[in-house]
Amino acid sequence: MMTDEMSQHQDSQAGSNFDEIKELASKNIGSMLRDLQDFEEAIKNEDVSEIYRIYKGRLHKELKETSNKNHEIDELLAQKIQDRFLATFPFMVHDQKISPTMHYYTIGQYYRKRPTIGIDSSRPEVFILPQVDQEWEAYDKDPNSQLAVIEQQMDQLDAKSITAKSEIETLDQQIAIVKDKKKNAEDAKGLFNRSKADEEMEELNKQIKILQNQRDELQRFVGNTASVDRQKNDLMEQYHQVRLNRAVIIKEMRLIKKEFGSLAQMNEAIQSFLKDFVQSKKGGADHE
Repeated sequence: MMTDEMSQHQDSQAGSNFDEIKELASKNIGSMLRDLQDFEEAIKNEDVSEIYRIYKGRLHKELKETSNKNHEIDELLAQKIQDRFLATFPFMVHDQKISPTMHYYTIGQYYRKRPTIGIDSSRPEVFILPQVDQEWEAYDKDPNSQLAVIEQQMDQLDAKSITAKSEIETLDQQIAIVKDKKKNAEDAKGLFNRSKADEEMEELNKQIKILQNQRDELQRFVGNTASVDRQKNDLMEQYHQVRLNRAVIIKEMRLIKKEFGSLAQMNEAIQSFLKDFVQSKKGGADHE
């Protein structure tokens, strides 16, 4: 049976544990309240650096979800970074809203304009759209590379159409030679060398099949001009599309040179803007 002394000891221990739990709960709630007050003050003052610091770090998960239930914080941060972005780069034009935190922009207004810059206010991040970034880098290295590749393919197609007939004649001669070897092997096949002869016949059949496949591939250049014409038309369409895309890229490169000096300087300016926005009060609107 449990003695009174043991019971009192357990009651005392339970009371001590409960007091610790109460103290820890009180500290947690107090911390949450302070975070919420600090967050409320940061929003009231439009202190972007403090909003990011609290919202991305200290603020409790439930408080984050409650305060941003209808994307209120997302919209606030997106608007702040956009206002500052357009004030810093007035030639930039808002193109489309992808989500409450993601927006796309163009560098000015021009024919066949397309979004080139993205802003993700949740991170925050300003970036060149991946596909555009690849095209700009490729153009920067070699402006004519894509056109040159298609031109080479067109030249190869024309050359193949010209030489296909003579190549087929050569293949026909090679196939005839191998078939003669096969006939001679069949005639010479006897009872005692049947296994060796079968191996030789199998090898000769493989050679004939390879040569015949090569001939069939060339035959479409001679006997099926419609197929070749389709390939030429496809290449011409690709060439035309690349030229159109290249014209857009050239325009974008001219705008980048005009507004920034170079692609590298543009990247530097964007990163500098982002650093200023995050670290300064009110998204860079003023400096302390």
